[in-house]
Amino acid sequence: MVELTPLQKEVAAGLTAGTLTTITVHPLDLVKLRLQLLATSSHRSGYREMTRSIINSARNTNLLKEAYRGLGINLIGNAFAWGVYFGLYRQSKDVIYRYAVQDCGQAVKFTGRDGKMSSLMYLMAGATSGFLTAILTNPIWVIKTRIMSTSSSAKGSYNSTLDGMKKLLRYEGFGALWHGLLPSMLGVSQGAIYFMIYDTLKHKFSSVRYVEGKQDRDAKLKNIETLAMTSVSKMVSVTAVYPFQLMKSNLQSFQAAKEKFTIFKLGGSIYQAEGLKGFYRGLSATLLRSVPSACITFCVYENFRHWL
Repeated sequence: MVELTPLQKEVAAGLTAGTLTTITVHPLDLVKLRLQLLATSSHRSGYREMTRSIINSARNTNLLKEAYRGLGINLIGNAFAWGVYFGLYRQSKDVIYRYAVQDCGQAVKFTGRDGKMSSLMYLMAGATSGFLTAILTNPIWVIKTRIMSTSSSAKGSYNSTLDGMKKLLRYEGFGALWHGLLPSMLGVSQGAIYFMIYDTLKHKFSSVRYVEGKQDRDAKLKNIETLAMTSVSKMVSVTAVYPFQLMKSNLQSFQAAKEKFTIFKLGGSIYQAEGLKGFYRGLSATLLRSVPSACITFCVYENFRHWL
């Protein structure tokens, strides 16, 4: 069996984890997105009402098909994004370690380097990876939002990823692919905060924590540790920057194109509709989707990377 480089292991583990997670939690992602898009309206629909709405809209089609509407583009986006993110995160940590610690010899293994890094270094690496990933994947999220925000029977809805791309470019132009990029780039702090907490807990307090002179390259993180660290990291990071995520989704919607929203006009509309709490519309549904999703992703990632 060919020995993979650390970077190749990160990318392969990230792709695998992103694919399995997306398939598992896609229906929750659909509900979360549609709740976020109600931020500018006076409707008070909750998780239960939105689920019922999706079920009702599937009366003329297949419920499973409606619940997994947009799975293709979501699968492409998440698998690509996680693969790119983990690869860039590995590279960013190496570069930061090289310049901050001035010790990047082969004698210091990757696990040892990570253990010697500070929380601030993890934050910087996560932010760098997030910025680049956000720029590369934004067009995918625009198409995903348009497809998943409407039922398959709705007037003007996209029939497929290719159909959506053609219609978007025809009626709105190339620039439409970058709608929501600003809040998306501001929202990368979510990933940076997540990895700062996760890697700090992992390398400072877990069973595989770094101990000078006693680092075991074959040590494997326990699944219960992964679940606990992921849950804490995800709840804190998502809640901290949720308004950016909500604004990104709304700027990428059909309504944003119709109303010609700017980030300031959208913010004013949300505040007028519900005040400050409007910026947290759909947070509970997001956490209900994001925490299990992250747990699946990182359990698969840690185990698959160790297996490789």
